[in-house]
Amino acid sequence: MGQAGLSPEDAVTRSIRVLADEGYLETTVEQLAHAAGISRATFFRKYGSKEDMVFADHAATLERLDLLLQRPGLTPQAGLVEGARLVFRHHLDHPERAVARHDLLQSVESLRDREIAMSSRYERVFQAFLRRALPGSADRRVTAVALAASTVAVHNAFLRTWLRDPGPASGEQLVAALSERVAWLCSAFGVGVSSTARGFPADVTFLPPEISVEFDDDAARRRSGGPSPVVVVVPQGADPAVVAERTARSVYEALKS
Repeated sequence: MGQAGLSPEDAVTRSIRVLADEGYLETTVEQLAHAAGISRATFFRKYGSKEDMVFADHAATLERLDLLLQRPGLTPQAGLVEGARLVFRHHLDHPERAVARHDLLQSVESLRDREIAMSSRYERVFQAFLRRALPGSADRRVTAVALAASTVAVHNAFLRTWLRDPGPASGEQLVAALSERVAWLCSAFGVGVSSTARGFPADVTFLPPEISVEFDDDAARRRSGGPSPVVVVVPQGADPAVVAERTARSVYEALKS
């Protein structure tokens, strides 16, 4: 039976789960409309296509993010931290949908490509905010691009971690850790640090080529033609011995898992 009376959010969740369980190519629009409790014509009017429906909730989240970042007096760090938390909590608030979409994307390459394009939209919103919020300097545009991309990448890494164990307790722990990591990113880029103490924001060190750590991001591997390099961002002035020890330990743990 169709599910008349479903909220728009529940209708999207149910439709994505049908696609994940029954197959993206095998499922017809009629079946999705039936699962959502709407007519075929209404489905096309609301979503346009199966692919658009899978990511339908992101449009509203992007609008909420942009509205948040328009708030007067918001500092770059506060905007990035609050923005990353807002997007992450969107997934926490709809765990069934997040898990269903994750399951679906594992088997449909075109949807993974669409997800990459969606991440770029979040990057552009953060970039626009940073260009307004960062102090004027010759490298403001470059900093905005790099910091926005880093924030989205860190958010996505935390999201993938949560999707492996999508419980409310782990989600709240990751929200706190995400906030700390984004704040750390800002300090690594010299954002929020006085100009006299800023200097060069960070040193970048590549691990030896014989060490290969597999990333979760299949798209990165496809673009590079092989495993992505591992980049260690080291705040200026850090003790090299401590950094080397922590890096080696992290690589060892990654290789064991």
